Amino acid sequence: MARKDRQVPDTSLGLLGRVQSGDVDAWGEFSLRCLDVINDWCQWHRMHGIESDDIAQNTMLVVVRRIGDFQHAGRGSLRAWLKAIAWRCWADAVARAKRSELGQLRMQYEAAVDEIANLERQHEQLRKLDLMKRALLLVQQRVRPSTWQMFYRTALAGEAGAKVSTEMNIPLYIIYSARARVQRMLHEEVRMLSEQEPEVDADDFHVPRTILEE
Repeated sequence: MARKDRQVPDTSLGLLGRVQSGDVDAWGEFSLRCLDVINDWCQWHRMHGIESDDIAQNTMLVVVRRIGDFQHAGRGSLRAWLKAIAWRCWADAVARAKRSELGQLRMQYEAAVDEIANLERQHEQLRKLDLMKRALLLVQQRVRPSTWQMFYRTALAGEAGAKVSTEMNIPLYIIYSARARVQRMLHEEVRMLSEQEPEVDADDFHVPRTILEE
């Protein structure tokens, strides 16, 4: 399809000279003719609506800054200069869009990585919690009920040793001794269970107070 350019300032060097000399009145007519060329260029490249308006606006901003340095080099040189600026503005817009898209993809990727890491941490915590519960159950079955009660109340329920000693009528040193013995047994059970699951490190475990209440 043949393309017909509208009349542009190339045919009026006097108008171009007035614009370059700072004639404000001449700039109004000159800018309209420039916009005709730019809009034709956008339509030819199938740019419409907001995209076309953005290219025209950005191109004219460049023209305003550089028109004083433009040197007429024959018929069509001004049209060629305007189209070159429009093309550059379009290329910059495409580059910005791609950078923006890459930035969004990067943020989505980083968010996905963080979410995966968070899920892995939660999974590991659940595995450790399950292992600890199994160890507690095994140790409870191996000690006397009173020993377990002394351990449970001081280590898990957080009660003061003196209070437990008074209520159970057992010397305080025996309370602490029973608790320490059960904790050693518990650590040993965790170690043995961890050997069955090598990816779990027994040294990472401690006795949470609420573990039996969940």
